[in-house]
Order: sequence, then structure tokens, then C-alpha cells
Amino acid sequence: MSRSGQIIAASSLLLGLSVLYPMQRWIDRTSPRETAGEETLFLSGPTIKKMSFGLEALAADVYWIRTVQYFGRKLIDSDKPLSSATTKDIRMDLLAPLLNIVVTLDPGHVPAYRFGAIFLPERDTQAAIDLVEKGIRENPNEWRLYQDLAYIYWQTGNTSAEKEQTEDYAKASYWYDRGANVPGAPWWMHDLSGLMSIKGKSRETARAVYSSYLSSDDPNIRAQAIDRLKQIRAFEELDAINALLSQYKQQTGECPADLRVFALKFRALKLSVDDDLNPVDPDGFAYGYDRANCKAEITLKSTVSR
Repeated sequence: MSRSGQIIAASSLLLGLSVLYPMQRWIDRTSPRETAGEETLFLSGPTIKKMSFGLEALAADVYWIRTVQYFGRKLIDSDKPLSSATTKDIRMDLLAPLLNIVVTLDPGHVPAYRFGAIFLPERDTQAAIDLVEKGIRENPNEWRLYQDLAYIYWQTGNTSAEKEQTEDYAKASYWYDRGANVPGAPWWMHDLSGLMSIKGKSRETARAVYSSYLSSDDPNIRAQAIDRLKQIRAFEELDAINALLSQYKQQTGECPADLRVFALKFRALKLSVDDDLNPVDPDGFAYGYDRANCKAEITLKSTVSR
């Protein structure tokens, strides 16, 4: 670098520091304080961006540090270990606003999006979704952000009512599939998209996905496809068995003693049965029967994925 170039670079650095110093002082003065169990954020991303005078990346780093400090202070004060499971009950009203400031200043700050994907859903699922969706819009080639968003919907579906659960699994499948098509994404993103389709009962979609893998050159992918296709078949068979159980209970007011009462109907439905006339899954294990809940299920000893 020439002498004049060095002078310009040094001058730019000094200018940046001179701008950041009063900004840091302002942040210190206006940093939110907890009052009566409530926290308020006084600064917004757009406001700070206007104040950064073209040094948005540096300002983003300042606020990223502040975000980590805020999170760490809350964690230390709570005496809990670091995990989304143990931090969900810690009040962190400023976490989402602080992360939004960071990504407003620097839309390419992938760690901020991913941090929010881990720790925001337990306290504000929609804020987490909005944050990661912004991350995908700004960084469409970051496949891990698609994975993060799909995982949020997956976890939400695990605790949702049946209708919402189906919708959440469908959204998870959609984002896994989109992420799977990003250059550099691992093949298992397609697998998870298919799995979410199974859980969301879009089994024809899942069957099409996994059937296409049967011709893969990778034996691991073929084996995974075979396993998933067995799982789809087992879930469809369970739907048929549980429909018979539901009909039986409606007609008699109680659940049958065992599943063998439907032996003739199993044959009509082309379900396989063992020597005791119990229906068996695609790997030959008898389906379990929870009489108290009048429900058939895949047993723990079965080699078919549950």
C-alpha cells in the first residue's frame, strides 16, 4: 500500500473510532434498565443505522457484543446452564429487539440469525420465525438458515394441536426442501423434508421423495429411503387399524381385548398377520396395542422407525 493509501486508511479508522466512541457512550446512557419487572428498548435498528455514518458493520459488531453480554448477564444471574431448554424461563425481553438491531445494521450477520433461531422460539416463536425469514431473504445461499427455520416449525408442530401440527409440519417440510436445493446443502435436508411430509400426513409427497432415492448411487441414501418407505407403509397400516378400533368402540362402547378380533378384516385390507393373527409391520414385528387408549402403534422392539 502506498504512503497516501496508508494515510487514507488510518484516517478512515480514526474517523470510525471517533464516531463509535460517542455512539458507545450514547448506548451506555440509553441502555435499558429493568424497572418493576419490565424492560424497554429505546433505540431501533433504523435509528442507529442513521447514526452510524456508513459504519454499519462496526456498529453491528458493537450491538452483537451487547446482545451476547445481555444474554450472558441474564444467564449468570439465573444460575442456569447454557441450553435453550434451561434458558426458556429466563425473562429476556430485549433479546429479539437487540438481535433485530444487529441484523438491520448488518443483514449478512448469520451468527445473529442462528443465535435467535436457538434461543428465541421458547419465548417468542413468531419473533424467531420473522428473524430467520429475514436472514434467508438477505442470505439465500446459507442453507443452515433454512434448516433453522424448518426446525422451528418442527418443534412448534410437536406441541401443537392436530390441525396446527399438520400445518407446522408442512411448513417444516417446505423449508427443509428449499434448503436442500441450496448449493452445498447436505442430502439429509431432503430426507428431513420427506420425514416432515410423513409426520404431516402428506405421505404421497413423502413416498415420491423417497422412491426417487432408490436409484441413488450412495448405499446410505438408498438404505435411508427404504427405511422411510417402510415407515410410510407402517403409518398407513396403523391408520387403517386405528380406524377399525374407533369404529368398534363407537359400536360397542369399549375397546376389544386384542387386535385379533379384526383378523378377517386385516386380510381384506391386505395387511400381513403373524401366526397368532396379529397384524405385523413391514419388518414383521407385531403392532403394539394400547387397550386403555384403544390405539395401535409401532412397538419399541420393531426395526421400523417410529
